[in-house]
Amino acid sequence: MAVSQRKDVTSQEAIPLISRRGQRICDAFASGAFLANAGARIMSRGYFDSISKPQGIVDFGVSENKLMFDVFEKKLAEPKIQTLAPHMLFYDVMAGNLRFRGALAEFLTERLNAAKPLDPKNVRVCNGAGPMMELVASSIGDPGDCLMMPMPCYGGVFWDVGGRAEINVVPVHLTSKMEEGDTMPFQLTAKKIEDTYNKATAEGKKIVGILLINPHNPLGDIYSAELIMDILNVCHRHSLHVIMDEIYMMSIFDTEAKFTSVLSLPNIPDPQRVHLVWGFAKDFCMSGMRCGVLYSVNEAVNKAVDALVYFNMIPGPIQHVLTEIVLDKEWLDNVFIPTKYSRMREARSYMCDKLSALGIPVRKSPSGLYIWADFRKYIQPLTPENELVLFEKFMDAGVYLTPGIEAFNCGEPGFFRMVFTVYRDHLEVGMERIAAVLKDCAENGLTKPQADNAEAPTSADVKEESLEDLLGLLQGRISSSGWLEETRTQNWATQNPEALEQFKQAMKSQEGFGDK
Repeated sequence: MAVSQRKDVTSQEAIPLISRRGQRICDAFASGAFLANAGARIMSRGYFDSISKPQGIVDFGVSENKLMFDVFEKKLAEPKIQTLAPHMLFYDVMAGNLRFRGALAEFLTERLNAAKPLDPKNVRVCNGAGPMMELVASSIGDPGDCLMMPMPCYGGVFWDVGGRAEINVVPVHLTSKMEEGDTMPFQLTAKKIEDTYNKATAEGKKIVGILLINPHNPLGDIYSAELIMDILNVCHRHSLHVIMDEIYMMSIFDTEAKFTSVLSLPNIPDPQRVHLVWGFAKDFCMSGMRCGVLYSVNEAVNKAVDALVYFNMIPGPIQHVLTEIVLDKEWLDNVFIPTKYSRMREARSYMCDKLSALGIPVRKSPSGLYIWADFRKYIQPLTPENELVLFEKFMDAGVYLTPGIEAFNCGEPGFFRMVFTVYRDHLEVGMERIAAVLKDCAENGLTKPQADNAEAPTSADVKEESLEDLLGLLQGRISSSGWLEETRTQNWATQNPEALEQFKQAMKSQEGFGDK
């Protein structure tokens, strides 16, 4: 009788604890670990609160508008918003219920000054503008393809399009040094985009499009109609997609500034490859509501988003709340928008005045929740490493602001983004802490290097010293990187046995230290 054969399952290699794909995603997230680590440090120390945590960290780093809670508290208490209907608790259209999408089409048509009414069938929603970036990137590019993006830029984009979509970002580098034809530092031009495209393709990279933020983050610039059209023409020549992120289009506090939405242009050269992304996080001061919006006339992209959005749906009750908000034009025009802009102008003016008194130049910009500030005079020598030294000094002092290189891929050191749309007491305390750090830098220098002829401690140096003196001496030596490179623990111990023994005895005398 034949015996059935089967593979011995115990003979296969052990299944790893995480897949290669899972590890790649972890590695991709870790590549942007600076912001994650900063957030973890803030959570560990705690956010500043004048009563419950006065030693906590003041957050000038996260781009949120915290000036409007009292206005929303009243608005969200209205009976029509508090309504709960049966359909809100059950499955609905994954890319957004039809009433919400219709309300958004009407709202965006007006607020963007669209060249023609937006069609609700081309509107899609998901749980945030960042996730919407991922859905669009997944729909227009394959793993390994590239999107161009002007730098400095919002650093989260690397994760938005690179994490799961596996799209690479090719920087269009902008600098503080003006090139021929520029009228201001960090100026974007169509030529810089085309030069970047030509260089990248010559290197064998496949460019599928460009991602633009207008108004810009972190610079606060607003792109002119002429610049946008020039960029669209460049992209049309090379059959490139344009993802236009206009998430700050209602955060323009300068009454004289003119905003041009890409959808307001009457003759877009390649409308099938233009995709607008917007969201409620910045303009409506509600990043916790998690709602991003896409408008695209590309049916193929919309179908792909319809499939992918299964993993990113917005709860029915939230869609209802946001529908009622965008439909209330009287409240928007007479309460929300004027109150928000007034408070933004006041907060920005306070921060700018304080920075001016400290000799910190700021970029003159009409929009955004933040200021692009130039701290180069306090960073000497001016290096990327010393930019982080200043960042650490700010963190130690209890104030978090984001450095240009690590957070925004800025090509040169010395610039920080500072969010001003915070509570007034946070604004005041944060600026006091920044002033104290800069005063210390002005008086003592950014770092305190030891003299070139500094020598390692000997037994004679420390024979009669206290533990505190000894530790101070050692810390002084450690702060000099040259000494650190030349002097290792083992070498010092061999050369100074008496000092080492004294150090051990001193450590033992302190509770919680020494050998157990």
